[in-house]
Amino acid sequence: MIEHKPTFCRICEPLCGMIATVEDGRLTSLRPDKDHPLSTGFACQKGIAFAEVVNDPDRVTTPLRRGPDGFEPVTWDEAMTDIAAKLSAILRHHGSGAVGWYMGNPAAFSYSHLFGVMAFIKGVGRHSHYFTASSQDTSNRLAASQFLDGSPMAVPIPDLLRTDLLVMMGANPVVSHGSFLTAPRIKDRMHDIVKRGGRVVVVDPRRRRKREPADVKRSRRCRGAGRNVLADGRARRSRAS
Repeated sequence: MIEHKPTFCRICEPLCGMIATVEDGRLTSLRPDKDHPLSTGFACQKGIAFAEVVNDPDRVTTPLRRGPDGFEPVTWDEAMTDIAAKLSAILRHHGSGAVGWYMGNPAAFSYSHLFGVMAFIKGVGRHSHYFTASSQDTSNRLAASQFLDGSPMAVPIPDLLRTDLLVMMGANPVVSHGSFLTAPRIKDRMHDIVKRGGRVVVVDPRRRRKREPADVKRSRRCRGAGRNVLADGRARRSRAS
């Protein structure tokens, strides 16, 4: 029996719509969903190729424990008992500061995982460490939110469908595909801003590999770039009035 089931990609935050082809309960292929309201038929190669990851013969599907002859499969009960004993010993000897948790991107789409992780980290102790995929690739964005808004989780989202001026500093959404904005067709959204008479301004010391769809402000020395952009905007408004 062959079924075509609508789903979405959980590799990164744009959540592109996908159609999963399932044959007799086995995933055989993934393709972009043309009817998805946001991605409208777009998906990057990572999402399309994920069927190969699911069906990879080397994929880990059971707990593995290192032994004298390498890794050997064990049951979940054995794994959890072993981990609990070793973690308890580490906490007794070194304290909560010796424990760190890393959460990958797909786990962010599970509300139960987030609740469980936060309860676990708080239970371990206040000196424990918590890292996510954002610690690797969006820590600058979280730091900016902390300095500007008082919290790393206060992340303002630009209204791409209505704005007439989009300013990006040190970002390349053509490569990141609109991650953090839930905008899987970010390149099209930037073109749309220009088509309706708006502007897209990029402040970045690195020259792009792809041509930008709009006005570009570049600076090889980004120090003070934000101040200059705001000053330029005030000057334009004063001339207009």
